[in-house]
Amino acid sequence: MTDPQAIVASGVAVAQAAGTLVPDTVRQVDKFGTDVAKTVRLLLFPFQIAGALQDRLEAYIDDAIRQIPQERRIEPLESVAFPIVEKLRFQPEGDPITELYIQLLSRAMDGERVGEAHPAFFSVITQLAPDELISLHDFASRDETLIMSPVGQKVYPDPAWRKSRLDKCELSAEVRQQVEDETFRYEALSQPELFPVYQEHLQHLGLIEYHNERVRHYRELELKVRDDSELTVFSMKVTHYGRLFLKACVKNVSSNGSTTDM
Repeated sequence: MTDPQAIVASGVAVAQAAGTLVPDTVRQVDKFGTDVAKTVRLLLFPFQIAGALQDRLEAYIDDAIRQIPQERRIEPLESVAFPIVEKLRFQPEGDPITELYIQLLSRAMDGERVGEAHPAFFSVITQLAPDELISLHDFASRDETLIMSPVGQKVYPDPAWRKSRLDKCELSAEVRQQVEDETFRYEALSQPELFPVYQEHLQHLGLIEYHNERVRHYRELELKVRDDSELTVFSMKVTHYGRLFLKACVKNVSSNGSTTDM
C-alpha cells in the first residue's frame, strides 16, 4: 500500500516549490496523512485542474510511489519533483513519454536510486518525440547499430533500397542475416521518413554518437566501385549519458542501460 508519509513529503515539496501553500496548510498534512486519497487531493490542490485530469495526475503520482519499497521512499528534491508533476498534469495515458516522467519522478523519491534522477533528464524528456524514444530503444538493444544513408543526403533508405545495396555485396547468408539484424529498424517508426531528423536530434541531445571503430562487417559491405548514389554504411551507438538516461527513465532497464525491443 502507498505510504501516506511519502506522498506527504512529495506533495509538500511540490507545493512549496510552487509557493502556493501557506504554513497553516502545510501543518494540516499530518491531520490527513492516514487518508491517501485526501492527502493527494490536498497537496495537488494548487494545480486547480478539472476533476478527470486531477484523478489522472493522482494516479501517475501513486504509480511512481508504488514502485519504491516503503523503506526506500524519501522526500524528493523540489527542483526535480515540481517540474515533473507540472508536466504530468496534461500528459495522456498510455503515452511512452508519460512513462518517462513517471519513472523519473519515482527515481527522485527512491533513496537507493535518487542519484539517477539527474535534473538534465527532465529537459531531455521534454524534447523527445515518441519516434525518437523508439529509435533510442533500438540503438540501446545492441552494442552498435548499422545505419544506411546516401552520401551527403538526409534521406530515409526504404527496404527496397537497402536490399539493393546488400545484394551488391559479397555476403554469405549468415553474414547477411547478421548485418540485417544489426541494421536500424526504420519501419518500427510511425514516420520512418523522418529518421534522419531524429538521428540528428538524438545526437544533439547527447544520447547517441558515431561509433569510433569500424563496423564488424566493414570489408564485406564495401562496394567495389564507388557510387555516391548508393547507400553508405556506418555505425552508431548509445552514449554513456544516453544509457544513464534510459536507466533512470525507463522501466526494467539493466544496470548498463541496455534495453530489449519495445
